[in-house]
Amino acid sequence: MAVAAVTPRVRTIVICDEVSASRTEDRVFTLKGVRQHLEAASFPWRAALRLFLLLSNPRKGKHPGKILLVNERNDRPIRYMKFFATFEEDNELLPLYVDVGDCVFPEAGHYNFEVFFSARGSEALKGEHPFTVLSQEE
Repeated sequence: MAVAAVTPRVRTIVICDEVSASRTEDRVFTLKGVRQHLEAASFPWRAALRLFLLLSNPRKGKHPGKILLVNERNDRPIRYMKFFATFEEDNELLPLYVDVGDCVFPEAGHYNFEVFFSARGSEALKGEHPFTVLSQEE
């Protein structure tokens, strides 16, 4: 069976400035500063970002994942983060956020957030989300 078939599925990817969990309700989150792009005054530009993910999986278990933020111009990663997704039940929808931390964008252009999961020594790209960095001078 292929790795993609036994790893979680990425249903939603949201890039934002802040994610906060509700103090009163389980699995309820407030997303602040939801972004499709970023405007930078100069380069390199540093921005702290979070990724909110909605994942699904037919089987319970713990799955290692990673996020790459890739500069599309040269296909080089500028940020790399590991995380775990733990499903407590079969057929669970799991909301999860990952603090990507400070991302240093070297230039204006197109970037891509890529979400991978691994199993049996291999990994599969399970979701991607484009992200544009604009220069305020343009």
